[in-house]
Amino acid sequence: MAKYLKTHVARIVLSCVALALVSCAATTLKNSWRAPPYKGPPLKKIMVVGVSKQAVTRRTFEDGFVKQLKADGVEGIQSYNFITQDGKADEGVVKQAVQKAGADGVLITRLVRVDTNVQVVQPMGFYGGYGGYAGAWGGYYDAPMATTTDTVVLDTTLWGLNDSTLLWSATTETFEPTNIQHEIEQFSKLIIGALKKQKLI
Repeated sequence: MAKYLKTHVARIVLSCVALALVSCAATTLKNSWRAPPYKGPPLKKIMVVGVSKQAVTRRTFEDGFVKQLKADGVEGIQSYNFITQDGKADEGVVKQAVQKAGADGVLITRLVRVDTNVQVVQPMGFYGGYGGYAGAWGGYYDAPMATTTDTVVLDTTLWGLNDSTLLWSATTETFEPTNIQHEIEQFSKLIIGALKKQKLI
């Protein structure tokens, strides 16, 4: 019985750890780059572009990012008000839209890939101690438990209007996103914080 209880507790602990990993979605900045020559003033009015063929996804992202920009004292503009087509737009179309909006920069975010990780946990121990017909359960092992998690990798770039100058770029990873509104808020805060640190906004 002691061996059974020990095994049962171990299985519960493993299950709780797996559940905790799945429920703790987090966005991290993996790497970033800043244009060394740029000495201009911080940008004050930024057009936000979410590259997606899905209109709802694009609008949700741009609305959320603009909301967070305004909360941090920076004016943001959704690109969907000026660029009607979804998906990738030509550079000329984007530049014309930015100029029409009166922005002094444009921030573009696109999906790079989704990494899927499968973890297999082998249950620990041995079930025994039963007598009579219940002995059929004695000595068997549970099948391995598999959990699948996704990590979303995004690429974000900040451009200045003069000669389409790339001012900053970064790659982020979001582990197991579950709530798009929450993830956009956390992602926006992370990116805006990094841009402020670099004195770009």
